[in-house]
Amino acid sequence: MKVLVLLAAAVLVLAPLTLNVQGGIATAPLLRALAEQSGVPNVVSGVILQTRLYDTIAEVVAFSLASLGVDWLLRGVPPRREVRGVEDPVSVALCRLGATVAALVAVELALRGHLSPGGGFASGVAGGTAMGLLVLSGSASQTEAFYARWAIARWEKGAVLGFLVLAFLSLAGIVLPLGPFGSVASGGWIVPLNILMALKVTLGSWAIVQKFVRSQGLL
Repeated sequence: MKVLVLLAAAVLVLAPLTLNVQGGIATAPLLRALAEQSGVPNVVSGVILQTRLYDTIAEVVAFSLASLGVDWLLRGVPPRREVRGVEDPVSVALCRLGATVAALVAVELALRGHLSPGGGFASGVAGGTAMGLLVLSGSASQTEAFYARWAIARWEKGAVLGFLVLAFLSLAGIVLPLGPFGSVASGGWIVPLNILMALKVTLGSWAIVQKFVRSQGLL
């Protein structure tokens, strides 16, 4: 997995160097083609829809590198036996309420992120925030036991592999049937890619927060 992430990062860094920037590019035909393909009156939104896959691949690579960096940084730090969290009943209730709201926002952004500002990464950030609030509210031991019991690390790696497979299928020209514009089904490959991206970022954020909390022992 580390080799795949580093290889993908190298490709993203070196890819711009292979572009031929000599000569001008006729922008008017390109803008008309984008408007016709996306079916969106706002050409800026059409550009975002056309390039979102590449942007999401870069986000997956960047977040995976960040997870590897945190794991390397805390590898030699001995874990604390006891973790102290928030104990005030009002603060605990507010943290759990915030976690519920963040989880609902994560689901909304994953399913409808292609229709508004949002998407897989934003959804994953909201999901990671929900898990962080649960850990903050004194549930560090329960969440850590759940993480180990259900092998969440494997699910995270599976989300990355699934994302790469779907990205390859979409780049290969395989098209999903599209629903009416403005509906969830109008996103094509974007919706399942956003869901897998959200899982990756949520589970990765959960792992990072748990490592920091376990190494410090104090929230």
